[in-house]
Amino acid sequence: MRNGRYPLPPLRPELQAAHDEMDAKGDYFAYAVCRTHDGQAWEVTTRQGGMYAALDGRYLDHDEAMAAGVAWLLEQIDREPTADEAAYRALWEAQDFSR
Repeated sequence: MRNGRYPLPPLRPELQAAHDEMDAKGDYFAYAVCRTHDGQAWEVTTRQGGMYAALDGRYLDHDEAMAAGVAWLLEQIDREPTADEAAYRALWEAQDFSR
């Protein structure tokens, strides 16, 4: 324990690989497809700046998950950001968190 905090457990390997894939692109919006924790389906992990999330839902095949990721990405690019989102993006770009 350091500074009164417990360290976070490591991500499962397939999720870590998805995060690494998104980080390598350096784009503000990114998504990656990976297997679910049980290996029975696919999921879409997203990144907006330095924040990671997952789309709701499980997909039966990789192509279906990729289509969901593309739809999410296009929605993010096409919509008008809120003032908070614009401020966060400006901070993210100024700090060059893309590396």
